[in-house]
Amino acid sequence: MGKIGEQLETTAAAPVRCVICGSMNETMRYCRHVRWTFDQGDPIDFARFAIETSPYVTARGGKSSDISKKWWALNGAWVVEQVQLHFDAADGYVFGEIADLDLLARDIWKQFRPDPERPAMARY
Repeated sequence: MGKIGEQLETTAAAPVRCVICGSMNETMRYCRHVRWTFDQGDPIDFARFAIETSPYVTARGGKSSDISKKWWALNGAWVVEQVQLHFDAADGYVFGEIADLDLLARDIWKQFRPDPERPAMARY
């Protein structure tokens, strides 16, 4: 048996180059772009993360728990398309600009809870 620390694998993950700026993403040396690995979750988990961290959603009084599991299941293919639209995926990583995270959250939130239509102004 042994101690837990002895059982852990100590090999470090290979660094991956950011497809946007070209810098190597190594332990404790990261670029300023969004990085998401598939071991952190699937594209739906990534989209939920975008909703949780979005000032767009919180400014409208929303939170990620407002969106039901049923909605995510019904709209999963559309959400994956939106993630692919806003971000680059390569070698198990998703890379993108910070602003794209907000745009992704905005698009998902508008699909979930569309803004009410404004009444047309009468022009004379």
